[in-house]
Amino acid sequence: MSRHRDVRKLDYDEEYDDAYDEEVYGHSVDDGDYGVSPGMEQYLYSRSRDNTHGFGLYFPTGEDIKEEDSYDNSNYKPESLERIRHDSSNYVKPSLSPEDEVRLASVLDELRNILGDKYTETELTQTVLTHEFELDASLNALLNKSSSPVIAQSLPQREKRVRTRDKPLIASGVKELSITQQTNKNDKDNLAQSSKVPSFTASGARSQPRTPVVVTTPAKNGSTLRVVRGFDIQEADESTTSENNLGNHEQDSKRSRSSTPVRGWKDKEKDKDKETPIATKTPARIRDKAVDVMSEYKEQRGSGKNLINLVVVGHVDAGKSTLMGHLLYLQGNVGQRTMHKYEQESKKVGKQSFMYAWVLDDTEEERSRGITVDIAQRMFESDTKIITLLDAPGHRDFIPNMITGAARADVAILVVDASTGEFEAGFESGGQTREHALLIRSLGVSQLVVSINKLDSVEWREDRFKEIKHSLRQFLKTVGFKDADVVYIPCSGLTGENLVKPSTEEKLLSWYTGPTLLQAIDQLKVPERSISRPVRMCVSDVYKGQGSNMCVSGRLDTGYIQQNDRLLLLPQGDVLNVKGVQADNSSTATAFAGDHVTLTVSGVDPSVLHIGDFLCDPTHPIPIVSRVQARIVVFNIKVPLIKGAQVDFHYQAVTEPAKIRKLVSQLHKTNGQIVKNKPRALVKNTAAVIELAFTRPLCLELFRDYKELGRFMLRTGGTTIAAGLVTQILE
Repeated sequence: MSRHRDVRKLDYDEEYDDAYDEEVYGHSVDDGDYGVSPGMEQYLYSRSRDNTHGFGLYFPTGEDIKEEDSYDNSNYKPESLERIRHDSSNYVKPSLSPEDEVRLASVLDELRNILGDKYTETELTQTVLTHEFELDASLNALLNKSSSPVIAQSLPQREKRVRTRDKPLIASGVKELSITQQTNKNDKDNLAQSSKVPSFTASGARSQPRTPVVVTTPAKNGSTLRVVRGFDIQEADESTTSENNLGNHEQDSKRSRSSTPVRGWKDKEKDKDKETPIATKTPARIRDKAVDVMSEYKEQRGSGKNLINLVVVGHVDAGKSTLMGHLLYLQGNVGQRTMHKYEQESKKVGKQSFMYAWVLDDTEEERSRGITVDIAQRMFESDTKIITLLDAPGHRDFIPNMITGAARADVAILVVDASTGEFEAGFESGGQTREHALLIRSLGVSQLVVSINKLDSVEWREDRFKEIKHSLRQFLKTVGFKDADVVYIPCSGLTGENLVKPSTEEKLLSWYTGPTLLQAIDQLKVPERSISRPVRMCVSDVYKGQGSNMCVSGRLDTGYIQQNDRLLLLPQGDVLNVKGVQADNSSTATAFAGDHVTLTVSGVDPSVLHIGDFLCDPTHPIPIVSRVQARIVVFNIKVPLIKGAQVDFHYQAVTEPAKIRKLVSQLHKTNGQIVKNKPRALVKNTAAVIELAFTRPLCLELFRDYKELGRFMLRTGGTTIAAGLVTQILE
């Protein structure tokens, strides 16, 4: 017993000290600490080298055990298995360019998100390539393919009792559901001659033929109906796949964004037994009581000052914000106390010369960077007019914001820097002076005031003024401005010379006797307003109002709006109620064409309100299009435009990707005659007719119907490449 421990006298603390030693406790044990027999090592080695120890070795044939076939019919092959056997072994994807590879991958991802794993990679790729990378066309083709007579597949279940006079389909386990029935010869002949093959449900009953959902909307003249056909929607009890595989949010995103809303999946259950087309419900009129718009306009605005919308454009650092900020201060629109505050704050950050620019640049980003980023809107009055001032950014990175402001303007001020070398930098190739002049003329502005700013830096020299005027005059003629519609004003935004009051500078008075900047603005002509036409308004801003209501603002292009009106929001198709109307130039709850207005609306989900949406008369909705024909003028571009080119489509407050689907013809730039049909490319300084396709439906009007809403710009790579007019709506 000497080899045993003396348990009675054992010190347990000393016994287990080593067990809790930090150097030993918790360490993993190596595999080499445990021995493995040579036979086991050989077995493990052989098993890892090749799988030769399957159960198939114990059978005399040497074959592996086959899986039990769950289908009794030996001729039946499930659709998924047949597709897998047919997939990609013999199919070779054609060689594509890097750009097409990216487009293919993008479309395939969208199709997988919608359809899941129903189709193989080969089927999806072939369909996308066949339809030239068009998502909607590929989706339609796949859905139509799946909506053809498809074998219903379900899990094995107990045989159901069929209460029909025809011989029921007998299924053992799960059998293929065919269309063969016990019919006489006449029935068979009729079935052979019929072009439509009826489908059967799992119970064997014949289902009714499917009809596409037809959405009817009233046309503009109210006489005929416009029909929009959507996907073939199956009955809820069919086992084939269609919209059942889509989630609720995916169904909403795939619905037609037409001028009236398409009823959803839940509404189909209510009208399951109805065969009639689905008619939309929109209010018949914008207001219950008719209003004489012209008499209202004469009563409210006839005796007052005329409204004009003025946009200020020019090269970056030309002094636009300083010029107009000083003018507002001299007009009394900015108090002296506020101006003193801006002066002190600008001194602290070392930008005292920006004190007048801070009147319009009121955001922290704009003041810290010293440039205008977004459109600033102010109002002031002259002797005969109420002017809505729109201060546009001059930096090339914010050209889209400048286009949004210029689309809301009637007239413009082009500010140029008269300092030595600065005018040339903005006017030469790459400067924004040329591009801004092109943009405002292409957007319909025909009257222009050229403000030659900072002339005090060259000591009010007349030769410098004439040099700049001569250069601009020749260029503006080529753009499309008439000499009679352009006025040149020498001034200084920092000192305030020749802005509101006549200049007292002797060097300037020695050779200039023309009007001041304010007088030149006051002499501009007011364009004709489309007051009696249907309402058209592009939403330029959306924000939360008081209570639960939302506020939208923008320029009312055509028509008349008053409180309690009903407007149609497009392209969503929702009808909203106008709870309040606030025009910048009026104290009454009404707004006329040309006014910048803020509407308090209700009856609509705030999540569907977006910048770039349109408000219109429910009885005269704005067309929603996905493909148009347009006439464009190509600017001084470096790379020619070809078929399939991707561009950015700028229209009002909307910026959307677009593709040039077709080059219809090249036109003579002067007389508009066709020079060449189907040109291969469009080079710089040419005119042409093209077809444009959009990624989603947009609200567009023809130029001949609404000149304010028929103009657009095309940009790519940060430069403006063309301006155009919508001439025809294709789809």
